Amino acid sequence: MEIALLYYMTLSITQTPMRLTLGGGGTDVIWYSRLHGGAWISAALTLYVRVFVARRKDDDLIRTSLETTEVVDDYRKLTNPIVQECVRQAGVSSGVDIYAISDASPRSGLGGSGAFEVGLLHALYTYKGKSITQLELAQQAADIEIQRLKKPVGPQDQYITALGGIRYFEIDKKGNVFQERLKIHPEIIERLQSNLLFFKTGMQHDTAAILGDQKKQVETGGHSDSVIYALDEIKELGREVKMWLEKGRVDDVGSSFHTHWLIKRRLSEKVSNANIDAWYEEAIKAGALGGKIMGAGGGGWFVFYVPKQKNKFRDRMRQIGLEERNVQFDFTGTRVILNQQ
Repeated sequence: MEIALLYYMTLSITQTPMRLTLGGGGTDVIWYSRLHGGAWISAALTLYVRVFVARRKDDDLIRTSLETTEVVDDYRKLTNPIVQECVRQAGVSSGVDIYAISDASPRSGLGGSGAFEVGLLHALYTYKGKSITQLELAQQAADIEIQRLKKPVGPQDQYITALGGIRYFEIDKKGNVFQERLKIHPEIIERLQSNLLFFKTGMQHDTAAILGDQKKQVETGGHSDSVIYALDEIKELGREVKMWLEKGRVDDVGSSFHTHWLIKRRLSEKVSNANIDAWYEEAIKAGALGGKIMGAGGGGWFVFYVPKQKNKFRDRMRQIGLEERNVQFDFTGTRVILNQQ
């Protein structure tokens, strides 16, 4: 990578964190929040998406190197709709190379798509010499995915990856998002952080398919009441987690993961599968107070709350095929790590 960077005279690089939902996850999705409002708590993580935007020396083409590489002479020919909309939004129409490197594989359930979106917008604006706030990046990224691309998602990922920290969010029926950075004692944050253990399952999930299935159940009347009732419960749980964190009741937060998991399974048959169920059951037997599969479910990463005998727990997870990663909280949000003009 160092050799490649020497090639470019004009280059911007951003680093944007991925996220963990501590409570209320899923109540931000637009079809639910427009009817009932949503509330959730998210934390940014030290797992990052790094986006590189550089001026091409030799031509006015746009080249993207993401999951696949493509070269086009018009941004409207880009096959990745998020890249296309971000390029259009930032006013970069030609002559750039766009690369992305992620600490987690695609569809891991860590909000990587939202982090990429925020990081790409940030890098494009920096490349153009335009200043923009983290909040503006969150708003624009959410608008692209929800309003322009009409994805059945919510704004959670874009906001927490842009802003960083541990934050409480609410969204009203008009789609307005309100956020609050929680005032939590550093010792409580450290205790929470040390008790959260992260593991890769090696499986991928499809957020759009899972959330789309929930929406379809509501629209067709199949289990619609149960889906909405479950999301109502999850929203209330998110508010309780906020209270527990502020009062320092960290173990209650960990136990809420188990409650959330039981509710979440009612949202869609796609949330879990036999492997996930078996891993989760073993984790509870090994000492976790609770856990959750990251994102909408169906695969990706697990996080477990383990207050005691962590090494014994790690050994058991390793035995059943889960790979641990050391992950902490990120309190900075999206940032520029290189601006070479």
